[in-house]
Amino acid sequence: MNEHLRPIASRKRAEITAEMEELPQHELVQRSLSGVEPRRNLIAALTGRELRLIAEIRRPAREHPEAALMSDPRYVAQEFAGAGAAAISVVTDDPRCGTEQHLLRRARRYMALPVMQWDWFVDEYQVYRAWDDGADAVALVVGLVDDDTLQRMMRAAWKLRVAAVPVVRDELEVDSALAAGAEIVCIHNSDFDGGEADIEVTERLARLIPGNVLVIAARGIVTRADAERVAAAGADAALFEPPADYDLAKDAIRDLRGVPAPGRHADGAPRTPEELEEK
Repeated sequence: MNEHLRPIASRKRAEITAEMEELPQHELVQRSLSGVEPRRNLIAALTGRELRLIAEIRRPAREHPEAALMSDPRYVAQEFAGAGAAAISVVTDDPRCGTEQHLLRRARRYMALPVMQWDWFVDEYQVYRAWDDGADAVALVVGLVDDDTLQRMMRAAWKLRVAAVPVVRDELEVDSALAAGAEIVCIHNSDFDGGEADIEVTERLARLIPGNVLVIAARGIVTRADAERVAAAGADAALFEPPADYDLAKDAIRDLRGVPAPGRHADGAPRTPEELEEK
């Protein structure tokens, strides 16, 4: 495990232990057996001839001028949806106060796009919690867990009809994601220590992923040239963090729309724009 991820994993396990005392997993399982609200289809939302955009909602620092707006992310999600995002990713982890599930619930409530929960998942209990709070998808950082835990979390997600999205950083993690049966793989272009993103990571790893598995390129997509670059590498979608000024954020989403996404061949090799026209 990456040394930066080790303390995060310990913190999340302690948080889960406390949560399970208040809401045991068997109660969540029982709720899932009593009927489930239909999940919004992330795979369908990310499939098409153009690069699909996943806009991220992340609570700013308390002192940030936009912090008050983020107390009600419903507004932000509606604005991003109106600007042309295909899906919304909600970061629910706050090291200062733990998992903020209410951000997920509020973002999903008044708009129709699929919502993916981005958190540090280390146990299948968190997948049940995500389902209970309305998540349509969960981002599972592969480097945070062993292969057995990853597979248990993915099986739990499939049982709940929640899309499981393994997040990878290197070739070994791609192998783990595919061995677990991933239908979507998210390639993270930066280390999880806040370092600078490098789109070369998507260009290197997308070729290892069969064409029938959707690829999301995450981080480092700022300009239209960045979007065109990940699409040329075979990405089907781009997850990006919009500017904290949400008027600028809407403009950023609009600027990235309409980039052709040719996809990849069965062996992972990227298709050309000419092949897209032939499809």
